[in-house]
Amino acid sequence: MSRARILLVDDDADLLEAVRIRLRSAGYEVHTAGDGVQATRLARLEQPDLVVLDIGMPGGDGHTVANRLKNDPVTMFTPIVFLTARTNESDFERARQNHVDKYLVKPFQVDELVLAVDELVERAARASLAV
Repeated sequence: MSRARILLVDDDADLLEAVRIRLRSAGYEVHTAGDGVQATRLARLEQPDLVVLDIGMPGGDGHTVANRLKNDPVTMFTPIVFLTARTNESDFERARQNHVDKYLVKPFQVDELVLAVDELVERAARASLAV
């Protein structure tokens, strides 16, 4: 079985590298993007099994990217995890409206993110087998 592909999107290069290393050690193939434009392009190109997405970043915030991905036939069933410092109710509501699967708040425990990724990738794999 091939390794699941994760698209990790954040404008913090240090965070991208640290999380990329941890996800790779957990067995995932990881692609990274530093802004919303690159994220949307890579999601269509790589067709990842899951996207981890910051909200506050240049080139289209996470809400805009999530909305694009959920309305694109190529990526509409791809699970999305928001990993963000934003904790206001309007961001939670917009995430729900954009069908974001998990909302994790920074600062965060990397193991909590890996667990969420594991669960969502497994759930998506089971759902694709049921079709």
